Amino acid sequence: MKKKSGFTLAETLIVIAIIGIIASIVTPMLFGTTSDAELKAAWKKSYSDLTQATQLIAVDNGGTLAGAFTGDVLGSEDLKNAYASKLNIIKDCSGTSTYGGTGTGASAEGCWHSGANSWYKLNGIGLNSYSYPGLIINNGSLMYFYLNRSDCNFDLSTYGANYTRCGFLIIDINGFKKPNIYGKDIFMVNITSNALVPAGARGFYDLSTTCIEGSTAIDNTGTGCAAKYLYE
Repeated sequence: MKKKSGFTLAETLIVIAIIGIIASIVTPMLFGTTSDAELKAAWKKSYSDLTQATQLIAVDNGGTLAGAFTGDVLGSEDLKNAYASKLNIIKDCSGTSTYGGTGTGASAEGCWHSGANSWYKLNGIGLNSYSYPGLIINNGSLMYFYLNRSDCNFDLSTYGANYTRCGFLIIDINGFKKPNIYGKDIFMVNITSNALVPAGARGFYDLSTTCIEGSTAIDNTGTGCAAKYLYE
């Protein structure tokens, strides 16, 4: 008779315990990395889609966005409506009368985060509700819009930029899901007369000070990450 060899119950339990410890350490790290990569990929896809929509709006206005919207700040509602016509939307939230709308704004109508500290800068500073016009598109992304000048000549030199804009839009690429942080799942783009320029590009905010993981510095808002992640 040959004696069969194998693991004892005690040895098996020890191996299972070791595997469990390793999994508890590795799994959060793995999923954290994957999540960051997925968010960056989603941002690149969103930027591409928004760029295409911007180009279509310009075509409808003779090749430029200058003059496509009326009333400067009051034209914010027009700006939102123009993008709504080029995107597949599931919800339209009108801004308040200050922004040319007849509603109560993106936050109040459910197109943007609502309440104090409902979304954040990268440095951890909390942000609040907005009454600008907004949209939710079919992939679940949230957006709100603001028009500075209908002639697209709003000067950005005070922000270090070397161009002018019509206005801007902010997008949360995964909707109301966390982390709801600038530079993670929330990104800003400037709308110019002929292009969509991510925050952090062409001098608009310094990438070296506004997109630093883990920094609580006052300048580390996360806005510059919009351009940084497109460059990567």
